[in-house]
Amino acid sequence: MWALLFAVLGTAVFATAVIGYRGLRSDPLAALSADDRVLIRDPRAGRTRPRGFFGSLGLRLGPPLAELLGSPYRSFIERRLLLADRQKYPDYTTFMASKAAILVIAGGAGLALALMTSSGAFAVIALVAGFFVPDLLLHLNGRSRQERIEDDLPDFLDVLSVTVSAGLSFRSALRKVTERTEGPLAEEVQTTLRQMDVGEPMYAAFSALRDRTDSDSLNTFVNALLQSEELGAPLADALQQIAVDMRRTTAQRARQKAAKASPKIASVVTLIMVPGTMALMLVVIYFVAGLDEGSLFG
Repeated sequence: MWALLFAVLGTAVFATAVIGYRGLRSDPLAALSADDRVLIRDPRAGRTRPRGFFGSLGLRLGPPLAELLGSPYRSFIERRLLLADRQKYPDYTTFMASKAAILVIAGGAGLALALMTSSGAFAVIALVAGFFVPDLLLHLNGRSRQERIEDDLPDFLDVLSVTVSAGLSFRSALRKVTERTEGPLAEEVQTTLRQMDVGEPMYAAFSALRDRTDSDSLNTFVNALLQSEELGAPLADALQQIAVDMRRTTAQRARQKAAKASPKIASVVTLIMVPGTMALMLVVIYFVAGLDEGSLFG
């Protein structure tokens, strides 16, 4: 009797372990549709609100700080948020909450340094840095994203031109290319396609795309596309010509960056390596001459 009971119990434990292992290895979202899985796995999910003590404090201090800065600052930041990646700061409220939290942390650190050194300059510097650093990071993020859009656009247009030449309509070709492309350009084009799917006219949707970016190349593409749509010009030829022009612009921008990099490298060498080399030479002369032992004076 006991042997049978232990056998049944062992079998139940083994079956439970197998079911648990399969459940651990399986995808809990497999039963959902592809669209639902995309929405659930959106990387922006769970990042809309700051967490922790400072995050909660930032949520409390963010609205008063936003009201203090006024509407011009809000318009400026919302434009920067539009150009930057919205995964970290989905909206103005979240940005101001993070900014307020950083101000609290920077102010506390500056106050501690001021008390330790008996100088109020550290507190002022920390507060200024805490106020402007989030804006600077947001600006750099936006500029990096726009540069990536410009770099990806020529290849995107080449593939789009080939797809249109194959016989697909422009919207179908645009959807096919976007589905097989990653990056900020694909994200913006997907947003434009969704707007057209819900009834937005093509002119309005692509005008909104142009307003959401700060890329001269994308602005040129949208203008040429809308003109081609109005005048009935061959779209494939227009896309190929735009891609060639944008590659030429990209090459010129790369040469400009290379030209600007040379003075920066020279400045680094002058400010860091030359003083270090001189200090090393002086140390060598000091020890070789025996100055550390006072031999120069007998």
